[in-house]
Amino acid sequence: MFKRLFTFVFCCIATVALANLPLPASQPTMVVGRNMPKQRNLIMLCMNYGRHTPIGLLSKRFGNSNTVGFSAGYKFANNWQVQAGINALFSGNVNENGILDSMMGSSGLLLDNTGTYAEIRLYERGYLWHLDIGKIIPMGPFNQQSGILMTAGLGFIEHRIKFTYQKTVLPQLDNGNYKGYDRLTNGLLLRGFLGYQLLDTKGKVNLVGGIEYLQGMTQNRRAFNYDTRTADNTHRTDILLGLKLGIMVTINGRETGKKKTEQDHFFN
Repeated sequence: MFKRLFTFVFCCIATVALANLPLPASQPTMVVGRNMPKQRNLIMLCMNYGRHTPIGLLSKRFGNSNTVGFSAGYKFANNWQVQAGINALFSGNVNENGILDSMMGSSGLLLDNTGTYAEIRLYERGYLWHLDIGKIIPMGPFNQQSGILMTAGLGFIEHRIKFTYQKTVLPQLDNGNYKGYDRLTNGLLLRGFLGYQLLDTKGKVNLVGGIEYLQGMTQNRRAFNYDTRTADNTHRTDILLGLKLGIMVTINGRETGKKKTEQDHFFN
């Protein structure tokens, strides 16, 4: 699934990039003169989805994960931009085994307070936020607001294991006891992104897609792990590498060289 998604995103980015390249010299070109789209300041509101693969220590705890979130950014007329984003992090792939072994009897199953077997499912849950600065490198003369996008930034990331079970009472996990097993981990986030951003001059299609790199400098925040009967003070490097796609709504500011009084602002 991840390989197919990567191939699809790569083809989309390549298609859009090639569409913005200038025509060969042997072909007739249109003289646009005054009609050439001018650079604008833009406010960008983006909904996005990401699919990531964990690397290193994080891969021993979780499998492939998803992110869904929102970002708001401002693009200057010189194609520098700043943005802030927040994402939910989730998956149903937990690789860390043996967390609940200490609660199980000889049968290898958990019992609730009624003496019946309890089925427990484990999930990854978390979130991250980031502040970035980046630059658009145009690929052609006809739309200087679109091109290769490179950004870098800092933020915060948190992840944990969530336990879900039927509506029974499990003294081993209820009343806050789950905190001794959930591996709550958080810390500083480093973020990098390389992709393509398409900002239509008419505001009809605004898309962004590319490769996202997330590196968390994290640590377990629980005082004690009940299953290992030890405190985990390990300084971790949690890495996620994946693909991110977003669709944007833009709010146009003034064109380059114009004052606020020379034109009205409008919404795309």
